[in-house]
Amino acid sequence: MLSAFVSHLEDDHDLEFTKRKDGTHFIHRDEFCISFRVQSDGLQVAIGAPSESALLFFKDEVARHVEELDAEAASKMRWSGEASREGDLPPNFRILEVVKSQRIFQNMQRITLHMPDLAKRKEAGFHLKLMLPSRPGRKPLWPSMAANGAPIWPRGDDALHARYMTIMATRPSVEEIDIDVVCHGEGMISLWAQTARPGDEIGAMGPAGMSGLPVASRYLLVADMTGLSSVARILRCLPLDATGHVVVAAPDDCDISTYLPMTTLDIHRLLPDAFQAEALEMMEQITEGTQPEQAWFAGEFDGAQAARKLFRGKCGLGKGTQLAVAYWRRDHPGFSA
Repeated sequence: MLSAFVSHLEDDHDLEFTKRKDGTHFIHRDEFCISFRVQSDGLQVAIGAPSESALLFFKDEVARHVEELDAEAASKMRWSGEASREGDLPPNFRILEVVKSQRIFQNMQRITLHMPDLAKRKEAGFHLKLMLPSRPGRKPLWPSMAANGAPIWPRGDDALHARYMTIMATRPSVEEIDIDVVCHGEGMISLWAQTARPGDEIGAMGPAGMSGLPVASRYLLVADMTGLSSVARILRCLPLDATGHVVVAAPDDCDISTYLPMTTLDIHRLLPDAFQAEALEMMEQITEGTQPEQAWFAGEFDGAQAARKLFRGKCGLGKGTQLAVAYWRRDHPGFSA
């Protein structure tokens, strides 16, 4: 199972493991680390994360991927050094309430949410996992903790539609966050955002996920509209003297100079309908000259695959210096927000 598990993570999630002499498969990225080792009594998994919220996300992902290969093994997983929370709500779960919803430009809806205890929360990370009942109008049954240390997600009629979304802005003093949601006709979070009213509720776990890119001199950031807010968050964290290029999809009525923070990187705008066809060509042109030291892509699955190939091939980037993430997949509604 270890071989299949590692191959899945490397092929589908752009992770590269190092194999030690004792057979341990290990990866360390930013403040996250995970290792797998086969022992006489089973598979040992060790993980590390910068916060309790991030650690819980990590456990959930590990258990979910193990379950895909062996459901019985996943149910028997136990994490050492941790008190049982079986039956409780996940400790990083909150019910968020809509404060306001507004269209900020074509096909982009900004949802302002009240997040309890935001001022007291110390978790890093750009992302929240938002969730709604898969059957609209159904009373939500939220996840609960299992004995294996990971959340149990409701199934059947009570199943939840859950997707990671980027936190565009936080205002701890008033316990508010902004999330920008691309409006399209497929995803449940998108449809919910377009009709959300003050007082509406949505479940959330987090924050967690990336909190910036490693320090470098030259960057290449590329994203369609689904990754636009992530680009904004990344730019706020870059060194003041950083150079490079940003390629983003944005409609004509988006003032990109105010949506994105001030930056020393060169900004290239593509119209959303042209992004899929033109982004790769623009990346190839940009990388004809000086190569980036850090490259990052977010968008549709096929675009992410092409970007990863360019980053690893032409740009010669490897572990810790490039990341291409699929935020959605064409013709797969369940893969969309």
